[in-house]
Amino acid sequence: MRKLWFSLFLSLNLLMGEYSIGEMFAIGHLANQHDQNISLQEASKVIVVFDKPQYYDTNAFIEAHPKLFVKHRIAYINDISALPSTILKLFVKPSMKKKPFDILLLQDLKASQKLNYQEDKITLYTLKKRKIINIEYLDTQALERYFK
Repeated sequence: MRKLWFSLFLSLNLLMGEYSIGEMFAIGHLANQHDQNISLQEASKVIVVFDKPQYYDTNAFIEAHPKLFVKHRIAYINDISALPSTILKLFVKPSMKKKPFDILLLQDLKASQKLNYQEDKITLYTLKKRKIINIEYLDTQALERYFK
């Protein structure tokens, strides 16, 4: 079933197009887990997680290095666009509200389809004045090596 969803997602991305180097990162503001509007204007890096395992691993990494994300001006986006709203309200958001850092919640399916995705990977965009200068796909261990 997961492979079917991945194939469908990949097909939609081919039709919609993913970000490429040189493009402007179109997401300017997102609400965090506390429903506060957070700007991505000053972000130099944007981490995007799509799947539950990468979400948990990224959270553990941030909790172990809380000042790192502020120091490097990293925005952390969790793509929850495919998540049913009932699940989000009853289970996911209450759990996220316990986190002492901002988790930006992407709920827009159209914006989600523009994001670059690789199965079991975290997508890392490097930005300069919101222009994408690099796109990388990392696993959790690579994320730790990247920021050491």
